[in-house]
Amino acid sequence: MVKVLASYQEEIANQEIPSGKKKVLLAGLKLFSKKGFHATTTAEIAHEAGVSEGTIYKYFKSKDDLLAKLLSPMLTEIKDNFFVQLDDYHDLTKLISFLVEDRIQFLLINFDFLKLFIQELLTDNKIIDLIKTEVTGKNGVFAYFDDLKKRFGEINSDLTSIQLLRIFISPIFTYVVQVKVFGINSQDKNADLALIKKQIYLGLTA
Repeated sequence: MVKVLASYQEEIANQEIPSGKKKVLLAGLKLFSKKGFHATTTAEIAHEAGVSEGTIYKYFKSKDDLLAKLLSPMLTEIKDNFFVQLDDYHDLTKLISFLVEDRIQFLLINFDFLKLFIQELLTDNKIIDLIKTEVTGKNGVFAYFDDLKKRFGEINSDLTSIQLLRIFISPIFTYVVQVKVFGINSQDKNADLALIKKQIYLGLTA
């Protein structure tokens, strides 16, 4: 069974936090992903959540703080919890198969978060700095990819960490955009996924 985090909305809804805080988080995610962070006002968030603006500031120091509270847990899931699951795989083709199926489902389910993440990545230096830490830091994504080359002898040792990242991300991201942005659903999903897995394997081992 592919392990996929439930949609972020469901995760927030299931958290044991005050009702007002929960409503603000859900409203913030919806409006930020729809309109963009800078175009969304706290008044609009309060209206969407059915609370007063004062409720927002009761739980969050600022709109920036609300955004950080939305992004941080998901970044942790993507980097830490997901990579822990990959450690269970000792066959490269099985690892790739799990990664492709899990991440595609994760991104399709949490597409609102993905839009928000990309929007802020393109416009907010603070988010860029946060991503750099998660990717290039001591325990970041690059460090994991370096370990991946040591674990699997089939992977071309000449590939750099950023090249490995591109090989994994590009076909997965393109497929998600195909489905969620352009509304092009595959006539044969299994064949599409098999092709993506093959592309990644050939890219890693070329």
